[in-house]
Amino acid sequence: MPDLDAGMLVEDLRRAGMRVTTPRRVICEVIAASHDEHLTATEVHARAEAMADRGIDVSTVYRTIEALESVGRLHHVHLGHGPAVLHLSDHADHHHLVCEQCGRAQDIPLEEVADLVSHLEERYDFVAAGVHFALVGRCVGHDAVPGNSP
Repeated sequence: MPDLDAGMLVEDLRRAGMRVTTPRRVICEVIAASHDEHLTATEVHARAEAMADRGIDVSTVYRTIEALESVGRLHHVHLGHGPAVLHLSDHADHHHLVCEQCGRAQDIPLEEVADLVSHLEERYDFVAAGVHFALVGRCVGHDAVPGNSP
């Protein structure tokens, strides 16, 4: 599947019945440019305002994100204790390893945890429906706890 571009996202907003305003176009440009990133709504808002060189109502950001999620173009996931992050749905579904020290989020292909998910489904008589989860820990080198010496 080719990378999603801003034009595709704008067309999805139209199909969802939304008016496509200049702020919404800019939000789509920011989201389309974020292919390898996990952005929060706050980061999308800040980048959109910088790109537009004017204020954009934060509610417009949230409504645009919600509309793009509802048409399947965006996913959100909670990576630890912070706010949800977004990423485009044009890449394969995946899970995440998240460093609670530096915040790095590493994508993990579904097949790398498929056996674990199958085991948990069988053991707990459960069917996993979500395609995203985060395993929170620390990057190598961030394993020392302040105040404790090895």
